[in-house]
Amino acid sequence: MGIFDEEAEKMAKEIASAEHTRAHLKAKLSQIAHNVAEDLTSYIGTHPRPQGPDIEIGVYENRITLRKKTTSDTMEIVCSGELGAFEVIMDGTNYGVTNQSNMARGVLTWLKRATSSKPL
Repeated sequence: MGIFDEEAEKMAKEIASAEHTRAHLKAKLSQIAHNVAEDLTSYIGTHPRPQGPDIEIGVYENRITLRKKTTSDTMEIVCSGELGAFEVIMDGTNYGVTNQSNMARGVLTWLKRATSSKPL
């Protein structure tokens, strides 16, 4: 085996390893997003709002989307590359990447505003 064959083999192994690592991270982030969405759905179910259940929750890969059915209010939570980090986007405004506690506080604030009959 010559130098180029050896390097080509090393490169192929490095690429395969990187693809495996990416796929593993993607699966982990997707699982985190589904867990957050399940917890949020449970929270909304046990804390009914006067207007009823008018929040739609969707999950796609590592992204959770909340949408108020009667308005254009939306919130997106993206589980980022660092486990335990969440990018928060409310009504089109990106609030950056934050930790789980601040993400949860942002969701609660958004829910309160989205389900309130009066502006906060």
